[in-house]
Amino acid sequence: MIALTATTLGFVTAPMRSIFSMVLVGCLVCVAYAGAAWVSSTSVLDLTAAIVCYDAGLLICLLGLYAFDRIRERRRFV
Repeated sequence: MIALTATTLGFVTAPMRSIFSMVLVGCLVCVAYAGAAWVSSTSVLDLTAAIVCYDAGLLICLLGLYAFDRIRERRRFV
């Protein structure tokens, strides 16, 4: 569930194309983990999985947006 939530956050944040929003959401993921660690016992693996899946979601979505922009540019001149 952590991986799915973090990947979804990456997919939702990437279309904004704002570095500030990407970094802010990454920091909020870490703050949420710190709150969860303070209340209950969590593993550092949970934080690592969330960060890796968030970055993967960002990367996949940004590469997809870049590919769509390239296809759109090619169709414009044909």
